[in-house]
Amino acid sequence: MNYLSLGYYLIVAVAFLIYYVLPLRHRWIALLAASIAFYCFADFKGLPALGWMILFSFLSAPRIKDSRPALTAALLFSILPYWFHLGSQVIGMSLPGIFLPLGLSYISLQIIAYLSDCYSGKTEPETNLLQYILFIAFFPQVVQGPIPRYGALAPQLKEGHALEEENVIRGFLRILCGLFLKFVISDRAAIPVNTFYAEAGVYTVFAAWIAVSAYLIQLYTDFLACVLLSQGVSLLFGIRLGDNFNHPFTSESTAEFWHRWHISLSSFLRDYVYYPLGGSRKGTVRKYLNIIAVFVVSALWHGVSLTFLAWGLLTAIYQIVGAMTFALREKLYALLKIPAVIKKRIRQTITAALIVYSAILFRSYGFRNVIQHTKSLFAFHALPKEEGLFIGMSGYDWIVCLLALAVFVIIQHINQKRDLEQEFLQKKWGIRYAVYLCFIVVILLLGTYGFGYDARAFIYGDF
Repeated sequence: MNYLSLGYYLIVAVAFLIYYVLPLRHRWIALLAASIAFYCFADFKGLPALGWMILFSFLSAPRIKDSRPALTAALLFSILPYWFHLGSQVIGMSLPGIFLPLGLSYISLQIIAYLSDCYSGKTEPETNLLQYILFIAFFPQVVQGPIPRYGALAPQLKEGHALEEENVIRGFLRILCGLFLKFVISDRAAIPVNTFYAEAGVYTVFAAWIAVSAYLIQLYTDFLACVLLSQGVSLLFGIRLGDNFNHPFTSESTAEFWHRWHISLSSFLRDYVYYPLGGSRKGTVRKYLNIIAVFVVSALWHGVSLTFLAWGLLTAIYQIVGAMTFALREKLYALLKIPAVIKKRIRQTITAALIVYSAILFRSYGFRNVIQHTKSLFAFHALPKEEGLFIGMSGYDWIVCLLALAVFVIIQHINQKRDLEQEFLQKKWGIRYAVYLCFIVVILLLGTYGFGYDARAFIYGDF
C-alpha cells in the first residue's frame, strides 16, 4: 500500500468519517488508528523497528535536557535501525533478520530534530505515548515528508478540528493536482530518463540534454506530487503541513535553489548541522567547510555511494565558488551594462544548467556511467537519428507530456503573483466541481499506469 493505492484512500475515507463523529478532544484517536492501519498494511514487518525508535526516543526525551552525553546516547540508540541501514549500505549487503521501517530516513530526521529541541529546551518532551506515536507515524507524511517539527505538527494533531468546507475544497484540489503531476507528467518523463540512463553513451548532445533535463522534471513533479497528496489528505482533517518547494527553478544561484528545494530537509540541515558547526560565525574558511559538511551529510542521507558523495561535494563547490566570485561577476555585469532583467535570466539559466549536470551524479549507476553521460552532453560528432530524439517515448506521449508541463509551468508562474487556490475557493460550487471533474477525466485518459504500485512508487521514497 502507498499513497497511490485505493486501499490508502479507503483508510482516508474511513478516518475522515470517524474523525468528525468523535468529540473534538478525542479526534486525534482516529488519526492514530488510521496511521497504525496504514503502517500495518504498508509495512507490517517494519513495525518492530518503528516501535523501537518511537519508544526509545519517547523515554529518552525527558532525560536529556542540557546533557550532551545523554543526547548523544539518545540519538545513537533511538535511530539504531537507521545506523543498521547505513552500515548495510557501506558493506553492500542487507543484514539478515532486520526489517527496516517504511519512511526510515524521514522518521530518523524527525526524531533527531525532536530530541535536539528537547535537549536545547525549545520543546517540552511529550508525556502521552499514544500522541507521540501519532506525531512520528502520522500517515499522510510518514513515507516522504515534509519532515515536520514537533512544535508545528504535534499541536495540530492533538487538538480536534471542526469540519470546514474550505479545508475540504483545498484538500481535494491538492490531491487531484498531485495525481495529475504524478500520472500525467512525472511517470511519463520517466520513460526517456530510464532509457537514457540505461544506454550510456548512445545518445548525442541534443537528446542527452533533453534526457538529463527530463530527470529534473521527473524528480520535481514526482516529489511535489507526493507533497501535494500529503498536504491534501492532511487538510481534510484541518491539519496544515509545510510547503516543501518554493519555485526552485526561478533561482538565480545554487544557494538560492537549495533554499527553495526540499525546504524541510534544507532547513533541518541548516538548524541541526550548519548552525551547530558554527555556520558563518567563525570565519570564511570555516563557513566553507561547514557548507561541505552539510552537503556530505545530505549526500549520505540520500544514499551511501561514491556518486552521491560526489554529488554532495560538487553541490558544495557550486555554492563556495558562487560566493567567492559573486563580487567579480557583479562588476562584470556592471562593466558590460547588462540590464537587470537579462542579468536575472543569465543567472537563472546558469543555475539551471549547473543543477541539471549535478543530477547526472544523482541518477547514474557509477562513475563510468557519469563519464559516458557527460560525453553525451557534448557529443557533437553525429546527428541523432529520429528515433534517438524520442529517447524511447512515442510522439504522442511527448506531446501530452510537454502540453501538461506547459500548463503546469504557466500555473506556477501565475501563482507566484496571485493565490490561485484562494481564488478557486471563491468560485461557485458548480465551477469548482467542473474543475474537479476535468482533473479526474484528464488523469484517467492521459495518465500513465503500470510503473509499479509498491512502497517505492515515489522516487524520494527510496531515500
